[in-house]
Order: sequence, then structure tokens, then C-alpha cells
Amino acid sequence: MNFLKYIISLIVACTGLWACYDDKGNYDYRELDEIVIDSTGGLIQADYSIARMDVLDIPLKVYYKGKLVNGSEAQYPELEFSWVVYQQGMGTPIADRDTVAEQIELKIPVELEERNWELVFTVLNKQTNTREFMKFGLKVNAALSEGWMVLYERDGKTDVGLIVDKLIAPNVTREQTWVDIYSTFNDVPLDGKPVRLLYSVSTNPQAVIAVTDKDMVGVAPSSFSKLYSFNDMFWTTPSVQAPDCYTAFYNKRELVMNDGKMHTVNFSTSGADRTNLFFGVPCTGEYGKLAKWCANMSSGYSGVVYDQENRKFMCIKSNRTEVVALPIQSAGIAFDCNDVGLELVMSDYGWSHYEYVIMKDRQEHYYLLAADFCSIMTQNMIGVGKYDMANCKGLSDGISSMTAGYKGEILYYAAGSKVYLYDYKSTNSTGDAVWEDPNGDEVTCIRLQKYYQGSMMMANTPPNACEVLYIATYNEQEGKGTVYQLRVNPSSGAVDLSTQKPFYGFGKVKDMGWKIK
Repeated sequence: MNFLKYIISLIVACTGLWACYDDKGNYDYRELDEIVIDSTGGLIQADYSIARMDVLDIPLKVYYKGKLVNGSEAQYPELEFSWVVYQQGMGTPIADRDTVAEQIELKIPVELEERNWELVFTVLNKQTNTREFMKFGLKVNAALSEGWMVLYERDGKTDVGLIVDKLIAPNVTREQTWVDIYSTFNDVPLDGKPVRLLYSVSTNPQAVIAVTDKDMVGVAPSSFSKLYSFNDMFWTTPSVQAPDCYTAFYNKRELVMNDGKMHTVNFSTSGADRTNLFFGVPCTGEYGKLAKWCANMSSGYSGVVYDQENRKFMCIKSNRTEVVALPIQSAGIAFDCNDVGLELVMSDYGWSHYEYVIMKDRQEHYYLLAADFCSIMTQNMIGVGKYDMANCKGLSDGISSMTAGYKGEILYYAAGSKVYLYDYKSTNSTGDAVWEDPNGDEVTCIRLQKYYQGSMMMANTPPNACEVLYIATYNEQEGKGTVYQLRVNPSSGAVDLSTQKPFYGFGKVKDMGWKIK
């Protein structure tokens, strides 16, 4: 009896299934067109770890109705492609969902923050409203390690580039050049024309300070994302935002000239940072219009400046807020820093920590002054050397830049399309041209590979210090800047032209310097 019931039930069930099958035509069924995402091949990984600004390359293939879509996307308007990133984990601040590309094969520079992401590729069939997905793990690492920074102007704005090769970063695995770093990571370039770019070790965390004639910001060294705005750096924000000069000292002090007025800050407190210490009130004192300059090295003062109107050096004493005269100088010195009588043109620190200052008189004759502001023990003997440059070549073109080495008594200056080596110890030195731009372009900036505090901060001495010369040129008609890298003899200054290496993509370069890490 039980067996008979089982047979009857089975017959009823099969009859019902057959009835459903026969009734198929009574319903609105549609076969879905198959989409296949193909990730086969050794070039595609499940997870990626990549440095920020490097190119992420995932060459997926998509098949639709059995045919390869890649290269024929226009033939399938019903298909829509997207690459979207989502934050992994609960890190703060929470990152927004972001569409990074809208094509099949992904090949883009990574501009995401340094964190773990989930990367999702989606194909949407807009006719059937069906989707196919493929997910990848993506870890974005800090990209901007040790390298040579370049500050330049383009279209009235300021941006930053970075050169990374074996001469500046010996352990780098891949040599490369980045341009427009600041605007890439902050969406817009800096307002104004470039003034200074300097890696400051004054605070913790350390920061790169980028200065224009309209702005000053602190950025994270590894990403160039803005950490501090102009307002964040002052106790009381100046009414006029017009930085003229900025520098930092080895003893964790910094100085900025804004709208012709000096501001100082002392970060020597252990663990100090820019969230609790700021540039102070404008320094007082009786002085005329100041040169847009400050001595790079000063252990005895919060700053040494130059009064262009009264033609003399002046100082800001340690932890004070007044610009005052330097000590009375001893007899027999090369020049009196309290009564120089010349106009300051430009300066750089060099041999024995001296400031190598190029100056001129009212008849346009140039001079070089080697001034020692470094040692507190010799502040009454600052003027250690004065050399006549009147016979030097290229001066009629106007000096555009200079740099000095601290491993030898060498000084280079740029004028027109040439770079000259000035042997100031020679009584008949005429400043010989050691390099000329191959296209006749103007030389806008020259720098030896060194750090702004040199041997006084041995922990921060770059590789090949004073042995590499960077020459920046600019083609006005094309609006393009080039940086040339050459080996030099740090003792004699001789330039090895066979080592010349060009780097492209910049604007009009104003400043360059070492990014420590």
C-alpha cells in the first residue's frame, strides 16, 4: 500500500513539472547575454601593492556574446565599465568611494591616499540591468622618498617636481622624474611665483616648506599633501600675505620675511611641532628696506639680514624680536659688516660655513664677500674676505643664480645661457664659462647637491655632497624648463660634461634642494 502511494505521488509530481515546462510560453522570459571578465595570464594579480604616483596596470579582457570587447567598446553602447575604490578597514578619516577609471584595461597613475583599498571592476549591461564584478586588493604606499626637489613657475602658478636617480638616491630601484606633485595631491597649484623650497627638520613631524610670493605651506615629505597653511604657521596671521624669504637653521629655528617684516620661531623644545609653536609678531627695529635674504647659518642669532637702504648687515638676537646692529668689528678685517656700502644680489653658504655673498656697487661692479656668521666666538670678525669681480665674464647679462660648495673653495654663477666658475682666490680670475645651454636657453637656477646646513648636520648630508651640479634652464617661447645634472670636482669645481643628464617637464625653475626622505 505504501509503495502504491509513492508511485502515485511520483506520477503527480512529474505531471506538474511537465505542465510547468509546457507553460513556459505564458511568461515573459529572456535569455541574458553572457559577460565574461577574463583575468587569466601572469600579468594580473589578486592583490597589488604600489607606490603613490606609480602607474597601476591591470590589463583585463571582457568578452560579450562570445566576442572580445577590448578595442571595440563603441560597438557595444549597452555596456558600461567602471573601476571604483573603497576604503578597507576602519581608518580615519573615512575615505570616500571614488571612480578612478571608466574603461576596461586599467593603466593610471595612482593618486590615492596611502592606505589599503578594495578595487572593484564592474561591467554593467544597461539593457538587462545586470552586472559582472571583479575585486582586487590595493595597498598604496608612500612614493616620494629621497630625491631632488624642483620648484618652478608655470602659467603664473607654482608647482613642484622631484628627480630620483642613483646620484641623489643610491638605493632607489627605479629612476624616475615626477612633475606637478603639489597640484596632483592638493588639486590645485600654489598661488604666486616661486620663492623657496626647503626640507625642514625643525619640527616633528618634519615637513617640506614651499614658499611663493603669495603663499607659504608645509607639506608631508612622503606625499606632498598639505599639512599647514599660511595661517597655521603664525600666532597672529599677517594682514598681508606676501612671503619674501624663508630659511631654517640647524638649531631648530626658522625665519620668514613677509611683506618686508621678519618673523622668527624657535622649535628647540623637544618634540615641538607646528600645532603649538608658531612664527611670532613682526620684529621691530630701525632699519630700511631689507634684501630678500637671510643668512643660512647662525648659531648666535635668530637671524642675520641685510638692510639694502643703509647698506649693512643686521641681526635678530637669540629669542628676541628686534632687528639690531651687529657687534662693533675688529680692526683689520676685510670689510665692516656694519658699513658695507654695497647692494646685496644673492648668497649661498660654502667653505668653512661662510656666506658667499655676491654684491654690487652703484657702478654695477660686482664683488664677493665671504662672511662668517656661523661662529659665536668670532662675531667681531665677520668680514673675512672681499674680492673684486669687475673683470668677470657674463656680468652684462645679469647674474641669475649662484651656488657655492663646502668641500672646496668653489663658486659658480649663472648669467644668460652659461654657467661660470669663479676662482676668487686668483688675482686675475675672470670667471670662465664651464657650461652652456645647448639650445641657448636662459639659465634660471643652479644648485650644488647639498643640504642647507652642510657639515654642521652630518646626519643630514646627502650622498655625493657638493659633487653634483644641477642647472635649470627655461625656454620662454615654449614655456618649458629643463634640469641638467652633471658631475663636478668638489675641490677644483671642474665640470665633467660627459656626465650630463637632462630631466624634462618643468616650468621656470626658481629653487631646488634635497628631499631627505
